[in-house]
Amino acid sequence: MRSAILSLALGAVLLALVGAPPGQAAVPLAVDMSAPQMVGRGRVGVVVTIAGLEPDLHPTIEGTATVGGQSFQGGPDRVIAARFPAAFDLPAGRVRVGGNASVAEFTPVPPLEENTPVAVEITVRQGNAVATARRTGMLLLPTIIVPGYLSDMAGKPDTGILSAFEQRGYRSQGPSPDLFWFTYPSRSLGLREASQALSTYVREVVLPTTYAARVNVIGYSLGGLLVRWNLAFDDGWDHLVNRFVMVGVPNEGTVLSYVGTWYPIAAPWARTSAARNMLPTFPFWRPAPGAPWTFPPDAQNTALIELNTHPLPEGIRAYAFYGNQQPDAEGRGTWAGVTGRLPRPGFASGAGDGVVLVASALGLPINGGAGVPGLAERLVMQRDLGPVGHLWLLESAISEIEDVLLGGKVPDQPRPSRDGVERAPTMQHAVQNDPGGRFLISGAR
Repeated sequence: MRSAILSLALGAVLLALVGAPPGQAAVPLAVDMSAPQMVGRGRVGVVVTIAGLEPDLHPTIEGTATVGGQSFQGGPDRVIAARFPAAFDLPAGRVRVGGNASVAEFTPVPPLEENTPVAVEITVRQGNAVATARRTGMLLLPTIIVPGYLSDMAGKPDTGILSAFEQRGYRSQGPSPDLFWFTYPSRSLGLREASQALSTYVREVVLPTTYAARVNVIGYSLGGLLVRWNLAFDDGWDHLVNRFVMVGVPNEGTVLSYVGTWYPIAAPWARTSAARNMLPTFPFWRPAPGAPWTFPPDAQNTALIELNTHPLPEGIRAYAFYGNQQPDAEGRGTWAGVTGRLPRPGFASGAGDGVVLVASALGLPINGGAGVPGLAERLVMQRDLGPVGHLWLLESAISEIEDVLLGGKVPDQPRPSRDGVERAPTMQHAVQNDPGGRFLISGAR
């Protein structure tokens, strides 16, 4: 008796899963499937839904998946439910259904080195009826956003920036995120220490969470210097980074870091190790109008000078975004040099975002300095964002950065020049010197 009751119960469950109740008209056979996406580290998951199943016709299911250039097949097997999750376990080389049950095997897929397209096709056969569903997706390399100086004062990531990336398919939450925001105490760490913290974060948080051998990195302002430091001094970073996007990065420092120490309201933030590591590495001071540009004795920046002796690794696809506001009719713009000292300093100005000169963002020579060898000529793209202030650069560049990372309509290789050497387009000298030293900042008289 118990056996009969159990059989009836199991039959009712199976009928509920795969067929229509007695007396109800059967619906046409159809199959649907969710878009494939990472549902765990190295697991590409879909949810399959089948309508119109009739168990008496012994329906079968088979499928094909393509990840990058590798394809594998499974089935045909008996359909056991009208709705079930399926996952392709890339490191194990197994197709798992309904949880952890393995139903097929394939050659394991190694950790991703590029954004990788994935396509899944499911076919259900039942009597003379056939239904097929095909969905595609993209497995994205993890992208790390490294913000700038004082970003930690907000106490949390910029949700507006993250939301903009999520609208293009990135995920910052869930079991398999591919978008990360690196938060670091910028007021207490110097360039070297903050770079080491970034390296630790990538090794201990990003890579164990994702299934990738390479990452993309967006460095905004000081954050870009952290990435450059690791590319120069951290073993393996030259192979770890796939795309490196620099946004308003003071590759040769910024005059603001020096002048800020003169004013009590700014001094607490201008005298930290990180701020001192953004002092200009180009000649930016002179004692009087007409004197040659040189360095004041209190503006040594050995860390950035050392970094700038290291070119970008040749295998890195690097991009530079920058603001470009030209000086106004009175010569006010982004500071490029200082003449004299308080109480009446004069300021030479150039094109920039109000903090970082265009030339500094691109590593070009300023005031007779050497620039940054191996930077501008190795950029895949230089993007002039126009008259955008430093604080708004990242927000203004989001859509174009996403195109860079997702393979949109942007150049992916350096452009060939007239002499046949491949390099990114260069710019004219972006600094306008002030021979009279007459540009005065408000309140500095």
